[in-house]
Amino acid sequence: MNPVPIRKIAYFLSGHGFGHAVRNSAAIEALPPGVEVDIYTSIPESFFGDELHRPYRVIPCEIDCGCLQTDTVEVDVEATLARYLELDSRRGGFIAHFAPLVRESGADLVIADTPPLAFPIAKAAGVPAWSICNFTWLDIYAAYVAKHPRYLDMFRRMQADYALADRHIRIHPHMTDNASWPVESVGMVCRPGRSRRAEFAERFGLDPDRKWCLIYIGSFGLDGVDWARLAAYPDWEFLGLYPLPGAPARYRFLKKDLSFRYADLNASCDLVMGKLGYGLVVECLAQAKPILFLGRRDFDEFQMLKALLEERGQGMEIPLPRFLKMDIGDELQALTRRSHQPLQATGVADILRKMGFAPVNA
Repeated sequence: MNPVPIRKIAYFLSGHGFGHAVRNSAAIEALPPGVEVDIYTSIPESFFGDELHRPYRVIPCEIDCGCLQTDTVEVDVEATLARYLELDSRRGGFIAHFAPLVRESGADLVIADTPPLAFPIAKAAGVPAWSICNFTWLDIYAAYVAKHPRYLDMFRRMQADYALADRHIRIHPHMTDNASWPVESVGMVCRPGRSRRAEFAERFGLDPDRKWCLIYIGSFGLDGVDWARLAAYPDWEFLGLYPLPGAPARYRFLKKDLSFRYADLNASCDLVMGKLGYGLVVECLAQAKPILFLGRRDFDEFQMLKALLEERGQGMEIPLPRFLKMDIGDELQALTRRSHQPLQATGVADILRKMGFAPVNA
């Protein structure tokens, strides 16, 4: 239990893709109605309008860069390190700007997923800070700095920033944390979803008697895919939230609106195809959906997620050349012949208890 009640939380969220914002939105949505929330992030405010149905405030804030990517599977390692070094060189200005905002807002707690500079900001504001994530940028950047040791001093400052956190909470599944601080583990964190297959079939003109594949390539995109070849799989309906150039009529580009949640699409499909990230994997684990996925280089979280899926027989990696040709027939059949058991996602309830709140429906 916390020594004082938590009435306001300042969330610092990385703008690397949308995954950090997605999972923290699930936790924010579950907070008691009386808790105020400020979100410090470079994620567009419009994103949270789809995810949150409670009052909140977004404060534009870019104090980390995640990984700079050329597409959904390739990281520009040197550009990433150079960009973070540039941000780190302005740390004094960031702390001087954001610490008073946090303090004067009346925040009782800072949560970060997972910008390192959030912790010296919280320290300067005199507010306790928790790291809640499945990896830190230390876990990702360690391999980069090993190849580019001129960034070692920057990496050590990053380590010192993370060490300022009062609690280090790791959501499942998480990367191995080799730092010196104690780590608390909690369950998976994901958005709840329910199958709305009959409703979606009628609304979007999908055939309920075919298998459905949800395609998620991510916001960074991927060029050179022969999407027209989806027509070669007549037993399947393909759908997603991004337009695919050259895709056949069977591909349904669904314009996102507030009448359904992405997790509901996931729960209504037979298989998900695309790139691995924490949000996609845990929603599929919670809903017992198999994943056909691309490999990723220079992003070590991928190896952990891949190993978990393959251990459960719930995912298969497809080589990029075959993916670009949409030569996926064997994998579609193999993955949908298997049955899977859903895993319970207890992470949000676990986090609420650590805050001193009774989880809803606990």
